[in-house]
Amino acid sequence: MLLYLTYNDQPSGVYWSQVTDVVAYLNTLGRGEVRLVALVSARDFRATRRKIKARDPRAWVLPMVPQMKRWKQNTTLLRWVCHRLRPEGIIGRGPFATWMALRMRERGQVKKVCFDGRGAYAAEWEEYRIINDDALIAQFRPLENEAVNKSDFRLAVSQVLVDHWRERYAYQGDAHVVIPCTLGSEFRFEEPDDREATRRELGYAPEDVVLVYSGSTAGWQSFGLLEELLAGILSRQPEVKVLFLSREDANNRMLMECFPGRVQVKWLDPAQVQRTLRACDHGILVREGTITNRVASPTKFAEYLSAGLPVIISEGLGDFSALVKEEGLGVVVNESEKGESGESGERGESGERGENGGRGEKVIGRLVRPDGAEQKRLMGIAQERFTKEAYAAQYRALQEAMA
Repeated sequence: MLLYLTYNDQPSGVYWSQVTDVVAYLNTLGRGEVRLVALVSARDFRATRRKIKARDPRAWVLPMVPQMKRWKQNTTLLRWVCHRLRPEGIIGRGPFATWMALRMRERGQVKKVCFDGRGAYAAEWEEYRIINDDALIAQFRPLENEAVNKSDFRLAVSQVLVDHWRERYAYQGDAHVVIPCTLGSEFRFEEPDDREATRRELGYAPEDVVLVYSGSTAGWQSFGLLEELLAGILSRQPEVKVLFLSREDANNRMLMECFPGRVQVKWLDPAQVQRTLRACDHGILVREGTITNRVASPTKFAEYLSAGLPVIISEGLGDFSALVKEEGLGVVVNESEKGESGESGERGESGERGENGGRGEKVIGRLVRPDGAEQKRLMGIAQERFTKEAYAAQYRALQEAMA
């Protein structure tokens, strides 16, 4: 048995697609059981436990020791879990969980540890101060260093993250696999027959070009860059509309006020998201050029493609910006060039590629609705590259390394 250990992660769409769905998929490979162990906040513990157990009835959901500054005390709890379940190894999601797992290996309670690296943790805490605690932030570099260099195996969400490990922590091995953030089990690939009906429900006309941003508009999501980019596009193209699938806040409210009737904000039930995305024309994935974003693998990228949407993406965002250029999956825009006009690789009115061939030009020209053939192509790429099944070989390599 392997344990998949999470610490202080709350139920969310990301948790379902990157944790419970991964555990479920690993258990289909026939190489021994993988059991989820979730240490969660004691606040609203019963509700959290109920949500996780609804997704994974065999999961062990336990209240963590209160206050993050006392996080190391959870090692005692993990020791009890290992005594009960007798696992051979632990996959730790993030540096905290991996540190605890490494202590279990030191005590001989497991043989091997895998670090599931979802991003550049120390950089994220330093750049965005996830918790305003200098002492806790200072712990992250040595914790991440140990997770990278002392684990027996590693999962990385991007090749750029592996390069970051090599540069910052002198990681020199090859005991790792790269698996980007893949789609959750709720995403479907059947050809939609209600795309135009959904557009009408949302109030869009056939000639409108609808850009959608799905996700938080909080500060760390680089809203200043997004606002500048969208204001430029909206000013140049009166037929463009923008839909935020997020909660209304001061940021997106400002755009609504600047462009009345052309910017909507909707907060949807997760079950409605894919249907709504399919009614739009382009997905927006704009982030500032921090280390956190340079190594990232945003799930939204796959979600946009699965809905048949070309992606408007920042330069240097994980492995995805290069992929957009190579495969003609949308437009790559540089921070310094947002708001300029010119030729882009998007399809023109005739449906043909621009003169630069859809290879991620420096400026965004006129955006149009992708045709049915293009939508189908993008959906096919999502199915081919962003499902759990697409990474069966990598998941088997993980299980073999942990055996």
